[in-house]
Amino acid sequence: MSMFEPNSHHQEFNKRDEKYDEYRRGHELIAKNLADLLRAGKEISDPDVQHWIGKHHEFVCQFWTPNQIAYKSLALTYVMDPAFNATYEAFEPGLAKYIQTAINVWANANLK
Repeated sequence: MSMFEPNSHHQEFNKRDEKYDEYRRGHELIAKNLADLLRAGKEISDPDVQHWIGKHHEFVCQFWTPNQIAYKSLALTYVMDPAFNATYEAFEPGLAKYIQTAINVWANANLK
C-alpha cells in the first residue's frame, strides 16, 4: 500500500472534515439569519428571532443538551469570551449581545 492511497484512517479524517463543514454551515446559517434580523431592527421577542434561537438550541443539542441555566450560561460566554464574541460580531456588530439576550428569553419560555 502506498502512503498516498486512502486507508480507513484517512477516510475517517475525511468524514470528520465533512462533519465539521456541515456544523460550520449550520452555525453560519443561524448566525446570518439572526444578524439579518438584528439589522432589520427586530426585537429579541419577535417570533422570527425566537424561531432562530430555537434553531440555535437544536444546533447546540447536537453536542450537548443544556438545561435552562446552562444554556443561558453558554449565551453569556458569547458576550464575555473574546473568541465567541468576535465570531458573532463578524456577522454584525452587536450580534453577540443580541443572541445572548434572545437566548435568555427563549430559555425562560422553553426550558424549565
